[in-house]
Amino acid sequence: MDEDLDDLDGEEAPSPSQQGPTVSRAIEALRDEDRHSTRMISPSLIRMSQIMDRLDPSEDLDGLIASIQEEGQKVPILVRRLPDGDLEVVFGRRRLLACRALGRDVRATVMEMTDEESVIAQGVENNERLDTSFIERALFVSRILDAGFKAVVVTRATGIDKTSISLMKGIVEGIPEELIRYIGPAHGAGRRQWEQLRSNLKDQRDSDISGVIAEIPRDRPSPERLAEAIRLTRAEPRPLVEPPSPPGITTKVTGSRLTITAGSKNDRAFLKHLETRLPELLEEWRKS
Repeated sequence: MDEDLDDLDGEEAPSPSQQGPTVSRAIEALRDEDRHSTRMISPSLIRMSQIMDRLDPSEDLDGLIASIQEEGQKVPILVRRLPDGDLEVVFGRRRLLACRALGRDVRATVMEMTDEESVIAQGVENNERLDTSFIERALFVSRILDAGFKAVVVTRATGIDKTSISLMKGIVEGIPEELIRYIGPAHGAGRRQWEQLRSNLKDQRDSDISGVIAEIPRDRPSPERLAEAIRLTRAEPRPLVEPPSPPGITTKVTGSRLTITAGSKNDRAFLKHLETRLPELLEEWRKS
């Protein structure tokens, strides 16, 4: 679990019984592992869903491939049949990819589900596995909203409250997806680190992002790439530069006192001019 998971204002994920009858049946069917309710399907007949819950489902897949090869697929995936007759995975993408890599059929439960029921079932399964990172959950939240679902559906799918949904959406919108994908899931990094990166990027131009990416070594672990991105985008403090004085005029600041000296009779007129402008300059400074 990510170290900053408590930043999500930690509501527990809704239980399957709270999700509606179709989703509840789907979850319970997989928990019971009733082989009579599953079938073997060619992975080539099942397409990925539009709302992805991982940055890269194929990441670190070798261990799962080896496990299925040696012990078989213990847990079926959930698939839904679309109105056009096609099959779409609801959850179990990594098992689907592992079976595809092995060239073997995947054991799946096939159900009729609406778009909303599918999203909720996908989110509930993710909550129970607890192996996605903060930024992956934030992307999942953002994609659900972008697909036209309301915040209440996000909460039912993820257990995340409305305030945290808004924070996650803001983080995703404030960081170019190209940079997020290059950094990767950054397991162990929580909301604070990603918020810092978003804050750093507020004044960055699009052209700066490619430069940042070019400076981050690809062979470094994902959390280190995030830390490096934060370092590279942190604005350097600007040195204080005193504005030049008019020719023949010298200024000196001592504590709370400013001394202005005119070097010649011709420059003394500037002191009178400054005196009359002081109220206006003071008001202008306060407004800025």
